[in-house]
Amino acid sequence: MAGNETCDEFRHLFSQLNQYFRDHQVFNGTEYAPKELGYMITIAYTLIIIIGAVGNFLTILVVVLNPAMRTTRNFFILNLALSDFFVCTVTAPITLYTVIYVFWPFSRTFCKIAGSLQGFNIFLSTFSIASIALDRYVFIIFPTKRERQQNLAICFFVMIWITSLILAVPLHQASDVLQVWENKDCNMYMFICHEQNAIWETMIISKSTYTLSVLVTQYAFPLSSLVFAYSRIANRMKLRFTNRAPTFPNGLNMSQRRRSVVERQRRTHLLLMCVVAVFAIAWLPLNVFHFINTFEIVTSFSVATFGICHCLAMCSACLNPLIYAFFNQNFRTEFIRLFDRAGLRSIRMLIFGDNELGPKKHTKTEFESRTLCKPNFESSKNTAAIENINLSLDENDEQL
Repeated sequence: MAGNETCDEFRHLFSQLNQYFRDHQVFNGTEYAPKELGYMITIAYTLIIIIGAVGNFLTILVVVLNPAMRTTRNFFILNLALSDFFVCTVTAPITLYTVIYVFWPFSRTFCKIAGSLQGFNIFLSTFSIASIALDRYVFIIFPTKRERQQNLAICFFVMIWITSLILAVPLHQASDVLQVWENKDCNMYMFICHEQNAIWETMIISKSTYTLSVLVTQYAFPLSSLVFAYSRIANRMKLRFTNRAPTFPNGLNMSQRRRSVVERQRRTHLLLMCVVAVFAIAWLPLNVFHFINTFEIVTSFSVATFGICHCLAMCSACLNPLIYAFFNQNFRTEFIRLFDRAGLRSIRMLIFGDNELGPKKHTKTEFESRTLCKPNFESSKNTAAIENINLSLDENDEQL
């Protein structure tokens, strides 16, 4: 009887220790944080998981169901949506569990898989963002070399998957369960799943070297790629428009189109800056946290601080569909059609507004029908045709 009471006491203490966010200290020296902070982190993760999973799933659905959307550019967006979908449905829930609860109730194999999967999904997501930027750079700066663009796109795709797998291997090896307490009489065992320094010391690459390499490849390189590619794209779009002949027939209609392109380019430049800012702000705290923890600049590992930094990084996976898909006119059109076909018109109007499929664009046939109404302007018609092609390029360049 006394033994059962002792086991019940152990189980009660275990349940208290297992909750990281609590209002009191169970034993001296045990770390804990207020429950209110735990509620806030849980709510944030829940919103990220739901919004990110739905947004990325819709992006995947649009590309898969519509053959016209299966372009090289959208292929990278699809790859990003897939990686972010797994970030929201796999990485975020596992991390949330390890933040809320101290002990690991699952197997050693799942601990290793969870550790490597979290890293792999994050690497794949950030590398996909860099690939989209570099692919758009090649497409706009070298518009005539289409065959090279496709070959380069394939190279980007293969490289980001191989690099992500290679960078995730050390996490698979270093992640393991550590038994911190056992009581065979009560059949109670306490395990912690984390990266173990003892395993890092036996590996070819040290933990500090790995942390620095991840900081460079997962943060510095993608951020540099975004800044380089999008700054060059913005500059090229500006030069292409300002260096163009300003006069041509049918000035009213074409002038309206030019003003529309200028406005869209302004929004695109703002969006490009937002892409860089979101990536830099979202991923900086987590990389700084890992750097500080690895090099022991701060002696104690704060689970609450890690949870906040990781939650902020997960916001990138939640915002990526909004940046790369919802702000893309082609994707917006397909989203609207998808909602309408599913009978979710009210939800569609709440998200996208009252516009059905956006303003109608002038086609080549429409333009030619207008220019043919004016005889004896052969050279002017040629100038206008060139202007029409250039404006079409500008309208295409606005899409990320």
